[in-house]
Amino acid sequence: MLILVVEDEPICALSTVAELEHAGHKTLGPAATLEEGLELARSGHPALALIDIDLMHAGDGVELAKRLRELHVAAVFVSAQHPSAFENRDLALGFIGKPYNPADLPPSIDIISAILEGKPAPAASIPRALQLFH
Repeated sequence: MLILVVEDEPICALSTVAELEHAGHKTLGPAATLEEGLELARSGHPALALIDIDLMHAGDGVELAKRLRELHVAAVFVSAQHPSAFENRDLALGFIGKPYNPADLPPSIDIISAILEGKPAPAASIPRALQLFH
């Protein structure tokens, strides 16, 4: 799966990209701003975007999720901003709360991939870090 990573903390962004690529996914980014995220989404056409809610340079992840929705890119919030994620649950498939165990990322993506393919999410295997909205 091609996944856009939008995260403005460099260490977190590189860790996320490394974990996803190690699990066999292709990545776009990391992007640190709303504008970078949109540019990568338009040029790369990812199936999914992992979006931090608080981004630098006045762009925020909630607005990015809105715009990516128009481009038919599914979003998952990856953030410590739990209240904001739940207030905007209509814009994302789910939420991965920071801090999270990096080992939880690949199984979370597998579950999200199943949902995108129209398959039910297996409740027993959902990592603790992942909360599904739909």
